[in-house]
Amino acid sequence: MLHGTRLFLTGLLAIACTLLGAPVAAATSGFPAGSVCTALAADNAADNASTAALARNPAHWDCSRANWAIDGARASLVRIDMAGRPLAAGSVLTTRLTRFDRLWLTAIGRDGTSTTREITSGDLRFSTTHWKMRMPLPRLHAPVTAYVLKVTGARHPGLLSDVQVAPPPDEARVGNEQILLAMLCGLMLMPLVLNFGFYRVLRQPFALWHALAVFGMLVQTFVASGLVNRFFVLSLFEICALSSASLALASIAATQFLASLVEPGMLGPWQKRLLRATGPWMAVWSIYYLFAGGPLLPSVSAVYYAAFLPLFAMLVWSMATAARRGSRTVWFQIIGWTPLIGMALVRIGSLLGMADSPLSVMTAQHLSLGFEVLLSTLGAADRFMTIKHERDRAITQSRFLESLAERDPLTGLFNRRGFEERYAQLAKKGFDTMAVLDLDHFKLINDTRGHAMGDAVLKAVARALMPDEDTVAVRFGGEEFLLLLRGPDAADRAERRRQSIPVRIAAEISGLDRPVTASMGLITGAPLMRFADLYAQCDALLYQAKSEGRNRTAHTAMTVETDTGANSTVVNLR
Repeated sequence: MLHGTRLFLTGLLAIACTLLGAPVAAATSGFPAGSVCTALAADNAADNASTAALARNPAHWDCSRANWAIDGARASLVRIDMAGRPLAAGSVLTTRLTRFDRLWLTAIGRDGTSTTREITSGDLRFSTTHWKMRMPLPRLHAPVTAYVLKVTGARHPGLLSDVQVAPPPDEARVGNEQILLAMLCGLMLMPLVLNFGFYRVLRQPFALWHALAVFGMLVQTFVASGLVNRFFVLSLFEICALSSASLALASIAATQFLASLVEPGMLGPWQKRLLRATGPWMAVWSIYYLFAGGPLLPSVSAVYYAAFLPLFAMLVWSMATAARRGSRTVWFQIIGWTPLIGMALVRIGSLLGMADSPLSVMTAQHLSLGFEVLLSTLGAADRFMTIKHERDRAITQSRFLESLAERDPLTGLFNRRGFEERYAQLAKKGFDTMAVLDLDHFKLINDTRGHAMGDAVLKAVARALMPDEDTVAVRFGGEEFLLLLRGPDAADRAERRRQSIPVRIAAEISGLDRPVTASMGLITGAPLMRFADLYAQCDALLYQAKSEGRNRTAHTAMTVETDTGANSTVVNLR
């Protein structure tokens, strides 16, 4: 009787389990419901039967989610348990966007059937909102108890750990996060324009390095956020290569930017050498990450990300040294790099098994990149203004010293040296009238009234000569002055200035017992000729005026006649 009752209850339980379906399968399969487990295949072949057999053997799988095995010689397997989980229409397999050699998906049916589909490049779809890719699932008529992903040449364990079976997201709808990232990419364009403006003004290399760093960070954000897939159709390799190359470019340019940005003397020679060495260092490891394979494959990601640690160590050491030596500019870099280095260390730690780094951390990384661009741009602008101020001050000082060398310190007029350097250019601009003036009996003023009175007279003469845009006044030495003029009335203007000298001196200086007059030699219409020749002729006219009684002008007009037959030019005086 007891035995019959037991059989009856067992039959009822079997009927109930049949009606409920999935729970029984989950309980009897040996796999935890909803588990994601990993294993290594015996070979790299697309063997549907062997994959299905492994999928039913719990002893072969690691369901701890702690170890995601990648082997250069064998394929990696991931089993996604579907027991008790209804499969929504249109579901796909989504995982982290990562390069691989070949990939197969196998569906295991509750009735023991299975089917396998090899995923080709045409099957892949790339997310426009995250660093993810998705692929179609193989279809079975029977309910599915598990999907098995089999992949060779996986270059990142995230391809295994981040698998998920679910309906694809509605990527036609643009969320707040994507709007924020798009705005961030747009804002990164501004520093590019600013840096080229900085470089055109000051020709400082830090402007170009910063432009390259910003460009690398812009491309990295644009690609890794998935925004690139809204505008371009790229292959898996192209996306991964763009991401790796932009990250290397940003890292290399950022270190060179720091080395050239900080004030002179704030970094030691060894630090500058090591910062420059980051260029070939990052180039080598980026190529390694893209192309290493075979027995190196299991460590590709870990070694690549670990290669950033010396880079960060160099940055921290260099920034600390510059800050300790009193650099103002480096503080912009310290503040800008702190969150970015923190995010990078979290990701590197996850690859080395020290921390968990979900894909959501990448959004924080993009924001950290934007923050670093903002702070480094402010640092570049601050350094630009400092250098510009120093340059302007140096130019002003140089011009002041040059002015002192070219100007007569007593009268403020050009001295002979300053004038002779400019004479050829002035002559080409139409200054064709020269007058040489000499004060009459000036030595008596110094001898009878003293040199202070003589200096006062010379200052008054300089004011009487009144240089303007058509008149250049020069003190040639002692009491001798020179005028260079242009314009049709140049001779009249020179004569009026000569005649104003005694009037000006009498109005400004008291204590003189007689008017101070000037004699002048004047040549108008002078052709382009050597200064020494023209001056000698004016000087001869000056002495003519003095010999004729002083306080007068000896004037000569020059005419130019061309003898075309003899192919020569003759200057006539009249």
